[in-house]
Amino acid sequence: MSGKFLIIILGIMALTILPEVVILGLYATHWSFWWQMVYMLTIIWELFAIFVMATWAFGHVRSLRFFFATFIFITAPKILFAIVAPLAGWKVGLAVAPLCIMAGIYGFFWGWRHLVVVQAECCSPTLPKAFDGYRILQLSDLHIGSLASHPEFIQRIVETANAQHPDLIVFTGDLVNHLLEEAEPFIDILAQLHAPDGVLAILGNHDYVDWKNHEKLLSTIRGMGWRLLLNEHILHHRDGDTIAIIGVENIGKSRFYTYGDLSKAMQDLPSGIWSMLLSHDPTHWRREVVGATDIALTLSGHTHAAQMRIGRLSPVVFLYREWGGSYHEGSQMLYVSQGIGGTVPFRFGAWPEINVITLRRT
Repeated sequence: MSGKFLIIILGIMALTILPEVVILGLYATHWSFWWQMVYMLTIIWELFAIFVMATWAFGHVRSLRFFFATFIFITAPKILFAIVAPLAGWKVGLAVAPLCIMAGIYGFFWGWRHLVVVQAECCSPTLPKAFDGYRILQLSDLHIGSLASHPEFIQRIVETANAQHPDLIVFTGDLVNHLLEEAEPFIDILAQLHAPDGVLAILGNHDYVDWKNHEKLLSTIRGMGWRLLLNEHILHHRDGDTIAIIGVENIGKSRFYTYGDLSKAMQDLPSGIWSMLLSHDPTHWRREVVGATDIALTLSGHTHAAQMRIGRLSPVVFLYREWGGSYHEGSQMLYVSQGIGGTVPFRFGAWPEINVITLRRT
């Protein structure tokens, strides 16, 4: 277990234990013996869920789903009760805590299909004039295995994307959860994505899990008509002007796969050319892009905004500095998509999104 993953597990344990201190200390002493036993069973269940998460006892996907459901339906209501009850009384706490359960039910049954289109702009004084108003549609983190029984939703994603009439479509990684077979039933649907300048794609950390079929996955993606950028760049020409689009394989942190090579991807790039980078993990932006290159725009995904948020509040802030939307450092911009899917089919607040980024010369 890596140091950072251990910190995450310890943080989860703290979130689980702290509300118990409040609830057991202030309220449980007034309960009957049987209610106390029932409550103790919920604590045992939570600790077992943490153990499953820490050891991946059920496999990566099942373990994550088991823990996530436990957190949403047991731990989160306890946390909310422990915050509200001491301030407003236990009756108010009992009335408010079920909101977490209601949000969980909505997220698991309806929220994951609440598709939205999010507009953004990248303003740059060095953008060539011919690309002023150029529209890039970003898709990210399909995790298509979690949507296997809902081909109509995949079709709606494609139709909604095409209806935006972008100049270029880019996909910033995590086509599958962990197996090539997840993508195969949807090849014909995803091949319908189209834009005048085509569809460009990179790989995310989940796209490396099925390593024995990795080359076949690459062939499948190319067979859909998508152009893969594997540590390389291409030049786009328009009315005599040119921009570069750079794509790297996944460059992750801690336990995530790293096969990307930005130096290789930028090799022989014309000096001073306006550049955009596709890089799945947004932490790569600060590690190698900001201040070290003149790349104007970086598009990433990966975080899913933890698949839950209220306004700008999301649990993902404990893991990622940049996790959703636009970020700027000087003349450089990072845009992080919340993505479409996830290994857990759940969304609340962090709705599945299609992103349209318009380039502006300022």
